[in-house]
Amino acid sequence: MRTGIEFYRHAFEHEIDANHAMLKMLQSVPENNRSDSRFQRALDLATHMVLCRQTFLDVFTVASAELQDSFEECANLDALEPRMLAMEDAWRGYLSKLDDTKLDGEFEFFDNGERWRMSLEAQLFQLVGHAAYHRGQVVLLVDSLGGETWDTDYIGWFTQHYPEGWKSL
Repeated sequence: MRTGIEFYRHAFEHEIDANHAMLKMLQSVPENNRSDSRFQRALDLATHMVLCRQTFLDVFTVASAELQDSFEECANLDALEPRMLAMEDAWRGYLSKLDDTKLDGEFEFFDNGERWRMSLEAQLFQLVGHAAYHRGQVVLLVDSLGGETWDTDYIGWFTQHYPEGWKSL
């Protein structure tokens, strides 16, 4: 069982794979259904996930950073993958330097001019659940538009990447 920062590194690796599966799902939506407002909603949600990760990384690493708006209307499918890759590289770098001592700490940020303090671990845990929540919404939208969907649940990823952790009795 992973604990501390190793848990969050492990969870982020799953999130990366799941997000790339989500990107493939979006790309599988037939061209004639991409003008549907549900497709734009799915793109906006996927982009929101990337922007939210990035904005929290900024407030974790820049003293007195302002929380940026993580919603973007009219997101672009072609721009999603490069943004996702840049976010992933930045997060991997951040998590590689984080240790359990820092994980137990707090961070401060500004939101709409107000100063806030929060547990770093609480926000990291929030980000893990946040991604799964919105990926589920995207999957439902893609399915309704005739695109292909794949299971992005953790257990499927775990059994594929860690077969030794899955045993028949």
